Amino acid sequence: MLSLIRFTPPRHAIRRAQQSIRRRRAAKVMAAPLVSAIVVVGDGADLSSSPQPHAASSLLSDRHPGHTALRALRAHRTPRTTPSTTSTTPPTTTPLTTVAPVATTTATAHTSASPAAPRRSAAPAVRSAAPPAKAAAPTTTPPVAVAPRLARSAKTIPLAVFTNGSPGGVSAFAAATGTHPTFVSDYLLGNGGWGTMVAASNVRTWSGSGYTPILGVPIIPNGTGGTLAAGASGAYDGYFVTLARNLVSAGAANAYLRLGWEFNGNWYPWSVGNATDAANFAGYWRHIVDAMRSVPGQSFSFVWNPNGDGPTNYTPDQAYPGSGYVDFIGTDMYDNCWCSPQTPQAGWASQLTHAWGLDWLSSFAASQGKPIVFPEWGLSRRSDGHGLGDDPYFVNQFAAWITQNNVAWTSYFNADPGGQADAITDGTFPNALAAFRQDFG
Repeated sequence: MLSLIRFTPPRHAIRRAQQSIRRRRAAKVMAAPLVSAIVVVGDGADLSSSPQPHAASSLLSDRHPGHTALRALRAHRTPRTTPSTTSTTPPTTTPLTTVAPVATTTATAHTSASPAAPRRSAAPAVRSAAPPAKAAAPTTTPPVAVAPRLARSAKTIPLAVFTNGSPGGVSAFAAATGTHPTFVSDYLLGNGGWGTMVAASNVRTWSGSGYTPILGVPIIPNGTGGTLAAGASGAYDGYFVTLARNLVSAGAANAYLRLGWEFNGNWYPWSVGNATDAANFAGYWRHIVDAMRSVPGQSFSFVWNPNGDGPTNYTPDQAYPGSGYVDFIGTDMYDNCWCSPQTPQAGWASQLTHAWGLDWLSSFAASQGKPIVFPEWGLSRRSDGHGLGDDPYFVNQFAAWITQNNVAWTSYFNADPGGQADAITDGTFPNALAAFRQDFG
């Protein structure tokens, strides 16, 4: 009689084999490197709902600083399905998450018939002490178009001219010198008392001309008997309110006003001869500016304007009204020289170094934070012999100086008043005119 032989191994043999397999697996787990951080690799799985070892669960706790970062990281990933290859369980949309072993003496192996999700080359490391730093998004700044900037030179500094009050004279000067004046220089009438001065009737000559007026303002007109002290007390404020209204009406609301120009000389009724006069001049100036600024529609600029050749027994700052009352600091300068030898080089050196000269002007304007202007400048031919005449050196040096300093504009005095001739277009300064055309034209 035949009997069937069963080839199934005995149960004790099966138990020994299973124990051997478990020992080998445990040995592999214990041999894994111990780390102080947990590396999470996944493809967008909901880590908080997947079964995790206790250490990973603590990372995902709402009280752990890494929780928010991980949730943000998940929000930017696309879920992915990883089907099982050996299990009879239907595929699931929740992929496995591999968690590296933690620093402990025991470990539970996370086993499954499904393979672990593949690692990403850019998988972030999440440390238990702080959330991961978020990389800054790349930014693209569009290029900014910048207009080409002309090199600063005497040609680029705005130019004005005085031509005895004629728009036609400005055009003739421009043609003779090859320049393009944008300002015009003129003076309010100071020989007919307060009424004539504040009427500003001659300013209407420039209305519609396209030139911005630079106006000399005689703060004490001839024949009025006015004083600096009275002005400093506010006695003349009403006149300057009227003047401001008339200038606005004449289309000169944007005029540049040279109040009491060349005050450090001795040839005008508002001459400042000592420290007391200087204090009164500064106080009077403040009253004028306050009065004129009170008029609606005005946008005046105020030019504090001594003369370049004015040795005095007071310091310039004593006559300065304060930068809140001044827009530009200027000086009037002509090619005169009381130096020895009387040469162009010695004359220019004197322009730089005398008491109210260019060295002082540059320093003082910088200390007050104000731009420099030259309301009058020019060549000089004098009956007493102290003018240097046809002097191209003076023109070249002046052009270089204004380029190197904070100069806002200059105004050439193109006229021949009694005792001194300055008009560069009158035919007596041919060499200087050629230099002027080259430097300014």
